[in-house]
Amino acid sequence: MGAKDYLLIVVLYGSLILGAIFPGMSEYVSPFIKYLMMGMLFLSFIKISPVDVWNALCSNPRSLIWGTMLRLVLIPALAFYAARIVYPPLALPALLLAGASTAVSSPFFTALCRGNISFCLVMAVATSLLVPFSLPFMVKMLAKSSLNYNLYAMALFLAMIILVPLLAAFSLRFFAPRILEKVNTFSYPISLAVIAAINFGALGRYVPYLIANPAQIINCAGFSIVLAVVMALLGWYSIRSADWADRLAASGSQVWVNNVLIIALAVQMDDPLAATLSAFYFLPLYGFVVFFSVLSNLKQSEYSRV
Repeated sequence: MGAKDYLLIVVLYGSLILGAIFPGMSEYVSPFIKYLMMGMLFLSFIKISPVDVWNALCSNPRSLIWGTMLRLVLIPALAFYAARIVYPPLALPALLLAGASTAVSSPFFTALCRGNISFCLVMAVATSLLVPFSLPFMVKMLAKSSLNYNLYAMALFLAMIILVPLLAAFSLRFFAPRILEKVNTFSYPISLAVIAAINFGALGRYVPYLIANPAQIINCAGFSIVLAVVMALLGWYSIRSADWADRLAASGSQVWVNNVLIIALAVQMDDPLAATLSAFYFLPLYGFVVFFSVLSNLKQSEYSRV
């Protein structure tokens, strides 16, 4: 991991802590999280070309289809029923988080850990396009008795956040590639600022709730870590290939989910427990980046000795 990656982790956790320390200021940012999320997705989508997606899709279609089913259907159902047994209030938040799409930043994490970038690339795009339909469907099927929210409104919200930046990025690539190159040049510092703003506004409005319910901090932190470990293991053993790069990509595409999307949705739904669980998921999400990166370096050292 390089200096940029360590800086990202410091900014990520630091902005979350600052949001909790200064909840009054954080509340001013919360209403804009959905727009910040769209900006972050736009900056991620401008790095992806339709040709890259098509080539990656043709390389391993069966594993990608199975990985998509695992990400959007099987794991959310497993998380929902497990949470309902262990701690019922977390059932719906667990379903929302576990049913999120593969993060568009996952190809970057995969490259950092020397995995199969193309696999994560297609998983990120495919699940992002499907999640506006899959997540409301899963909520309707599994949590219909515990949801006081318009599923049609949820689908529109998810579609707006994902499809608008996707279409804008692809249109810019086609009609104004020079502007795209200039934006891409400054994408990292802009992304860093956007991520910091999202994190700062994620928990501030719910600090009174967490102070009144301190046990929820432990519940969310513990469940998010266990969920991430289970998703990583399921992804690792979901692919037949014995190749390290393929297995890492399959595991990463399951564990590196778009939790920020669920934070934005939770703020929209005014669901403090879902927002808290999704925010605490940053702990294992970046933990697995470090874990796979260390393993990759160790594996590389073994090859160099041979």
